[in-house]
Amino acid sequence: MTLTELSYNVRKSFPFVIIFFLVFMILFYSVKLLLLYSGLNQPAQPVYTDTKFGKIKTPVISGSKTSSTTNYILDTIEGQPTTATLSANIYLVPPITTQLNYREKVYLIAKMVGFNTETSKYTLSNRTAVFSDDKQRVNIDVANFNFDYEYSYAKDPLLFTNTQIPSNKDIEEKARDFLKSVGRYPDELSTGKVNIVYHNYNATANTLFVTKNPAQANVVEVDFYRPDIDGFPVVSPEYFTSQNYVIMVFKQSTFKVIKAQVSFFEKSDDQVGVYPLRNGDAAFADLKAGNGYVISGENKPTVTIKKMFLGYHDLDSYQNYLEPVYIFLGENDFVAYVPAVEKDWLEE
Repeated sequence: MTLTELSYNVRKSFPFVIIFFLVFMILFYSVKLLLLYSGLNQPAQPVYTDTKFGKIKTPVISGSKTSSTTNYILDTIEGQPTTATLSANIYLVPPITTQLNYREKVYLIAKMVGFNTETSKYTLSNRTAVFSDDKQRVNIDVANFNFDYEYSYAKDPLLFTNTQIPSNKDIEEKARDFLKSVGRYPDELSTGKVNIVYHNYNATANTLFVTKNPAQANVVEVDFYRPDIDGFPVVSPEYFTSQNYVIMVFKQSTFKVIKAQVSFFEKSDDQVGVYPLRNGDAAFADLKAGNGYVISGENKPTVTIKKMFLGYHDLDSYQNYLEPVYIFLGENDFVAYVPAVEKDWLEE
């Protein structure tokens, strides 16, 4: 076949190729539209729920304030409120009972934080054992052994001379070892996330200031968080820091714990309900209506929300359930939570 004949045959068949392509595209999009139409006309599948606990209490979020005094503008990547899921697990937090053999454990904790337990005795108020002297104080819950410890570092100015900041690995290791030594390092915290916060202690103001530059720090904090639950992150009552932490001062070959706290409440993995959740539009409407809890941020007349997602609210005091909340993040470190469970299933 000559080039002339080839060119003639190509020109002759070209209209048929165009017609075939157009027919194929018409059929392809006709099928897609048919499938889309049939999907839209199918009845919505019911959301699985197991509301075994009946109505549950609205989560108590300590230290928060109402969201009612602010106008909120949504400016997220999605461009609209997001709904992660229509139902979620609700975990029972078993009630706490005082253990009869608590004396041995509270003395162990006191000894490991620096008390001379041969001479130091505790006072018992309700279910809190308190060790205290002129240098330090520790409060221990005799039911679950949650504790908070503070060293009177303002009375020890030499503590902050010749400090060093070791590697993140060493910092985390020392914090973990400390919690293990006092016998209060829950399994969930051991498998969860950690976050390091750097501080600079100002003796004149007697205040720890957060700094992002380790070179300016003389104090370091390790925050411990639960791991994700059902694929959703766990947020603390203060969001940026955890209620489970160890704060330390490092020297060349030693370190001193100056503050520490574990306020952790074990959830049951056997007693779990499944509750319907409000959608993203309803959650954002609740925020605007003043039914949200502002965790952080300046009191401004208008706040722009940059991110919205679903997570579980961790507890810093005992509550009956571990349940999800919608988290709203905005400019200037604004953070707010809105309960995620449908209102019909929440007690007033």
